[in-house]
Order: sequence, then C-alpha cells, then structure tokens
Amino acid sequence: MKTGKFLSGFFFLLKEFTVRFYKLLLIFWCPSYFFISFFLIFNPALANKAPSSTSVFDWTVAEALLALDPGPVLMGNVSGFHTWTGNSYTDADITSVGSQIFPNMELLSSIGSHRILLAPRQTRMGVMLADIAPFSIIHNFPFANDIDDDLWARFDAFVLEVGALTGRRHKAEKLVANTQVHLRSLQSTLEPQPPLLIIQLMNEQYMRVYGENSLFQGVLKRLGLSNAWTQQTNQWGYSLISIRELFNVEDARLVIIESGNPTGIEHNIENSGMWRYLPSVQRGDFVVLPSSFWIGGVHPSAFRFAEALVEALETPAEP
Repeated sequence: MKTGKFLSGFFFLLKEFTVRFYKLLLIFWCPSYFFISFFLIFNPALANKAPSSTSVFDWTVAEALLALDPGPVLMGNVSGFHTWTGNSYTDADITSVGSQIFPNMELLSSIGSHRILLAPRQTRMGVMLADIAPFSIIHNFPFANDIDDDLWARFDAFVLEVGALTGRRHKAEKLVANTQVHLRSLQSTLEPQPPLLIIQLMNEQYMRVYGENSLFQGVLKRLGLSNAWTQQTNQWGYSLISIRELFNVEDARLVIIESGNPTGIEHNIENSGMWRYLPSVQRGDFVVLPSSFWIGGVHPSAFRFAEALVEALETPAEP
C-alpha cells in the first residue's frame, strides 16, 4: 500500500511539473516565434536563400554573363548555345526557357527571374518581358555594322557594362585584365607566321571567311599575327564565299574552324575535290581548330581561340 501511494504521489508531481514546464515554454517561445517570423518576412534575403537568376536571350550577352559567376542563368535555345560553343558551358547553372525569340512566358514566370539582359536588337522583347522582371539593354554591344572604333575596346566596354548591371563590375574588370595578360603571354611564345586565312565550312563549296570586325581578327591583332582576308565583312566579321575565291589569296596559311553543324569535310580536305589543290593544303601547313569559340563571343571565346590557335601553330606539321 505504501508503495502504491508513493508511486501515485510521484506521478502526480511529475504531471504537475510537465504542465508547468510547457506553460513556461509557451510564455517564452511564442514572442520569440513571432519575432523570428516577423524578421524573416521583412528580410526576404534571409527568408529565401535561393540565388537570384538572370534571363538572357542573346548568346553574346550570355557568354559575357557566364564568365562573371552569375548564379542561375535562364537562356533561350540552350542546346544551340552548347553546340556553337563546343559544350564549353555544360557545367554552368543554365536552364532552357524556350527559344531566343519566343521564350516560354509561363516557365519564366514560374521560375521567377530577377533581372533580364537584352541586346539592342531585342528592345521590343523588353516590353513583352517587363511584367516578369526588370530588363536592361546592353548598349555597348560589340558587333554592329555602323561602329568604326576598335573592336577590342568594344569588347571591354561590353563586359564591363554587363558586370555593372549584375553587380559584378570587379569580376568584369578582372576578366578584362586577365585576358589581356594571357594574350600577351601567348604572343611571346609565337614564331613568325605567314598571313592566316580563317574559315569555317558551311558545306563542301561554301564557307565563312573571317576578317575585320570578327572575334578572330581581334585575337590575331593581339597576338601580332596578320589576317590574309581584307575584303568587306558583315557585322559578325565574316564574308560568305565559295572555295574558288580562296585561290585568289596567295601565301596564306589556312586555319579551319570546325563547323557548329559538323560536315566533317575539314578532316579530309587533302582528298576532297578542289580543296586538295589549295597551296596551304598542298604544303600540309593548314590547321583545324575545334568549334569551341562562339563567333559572336567576347573574352572567354577569345581566350579559348587564342590558346587553340597558338598550340596548333606551334605543332610541327606531319610529313
């Protein structure tokens, strides 16, 4: 009996202690809970830890942005971008949001883009996208027909503008400086070269040949190399020509960039039609470079092109 009374008293005290403990907990916890909730509501940066995303629908803008460690990027026609940059950005945090011209508005709204960067020719898209996020036009877009100043100066201004608009001005300045230093370093290793003829095949008969106003011309100048193509080019820096016109360019070393839509011809031109009669092919001093440089790219593509070109030019031709 005594044992039963003892246990009954013990459980009664335990119950009383438990009830009082929870009452005290509620007294102190509730104000803290509401304070924390209030704090998070009015501090969305803490309430939502997800990094902000940036939407782009131009690949030149996209490449500049990706070089600045921007966080998530929403992009139009991602598969095409990967094709024309040789899959150089497959590890980046990129989400496809439809095409470059007609993005998936519902998907854009559901993901919640925080800013939109547009090329000058995409100004009308800004009106369509304004309800989704604030948009900015990159005014220093480097590729245009009506600009006569130095292409590389435009590259620098363009990247710095992208950096300023995304809060990454310091990283943009670092990219500009590092690219300049790297190109100078590559230039110091090069032996003298004949004029280069930079082409990209469209099919067996026609090709793009790159000259003034092209990314590749900008790199050649900084490497101390000359371009054999001096004819007029379009805003992207190339002319569309037939193979017959290549025979008018004498004493040039052929540099062939693989096509983004592979034809495979560039790897067998020694045995292909008229190609085998070109002087550079007959000498065996032509080089083939991977398609890892967007022709409308800026510093990142210039960096990759310069490295690939110097390595190819310094590799002895096979006998």
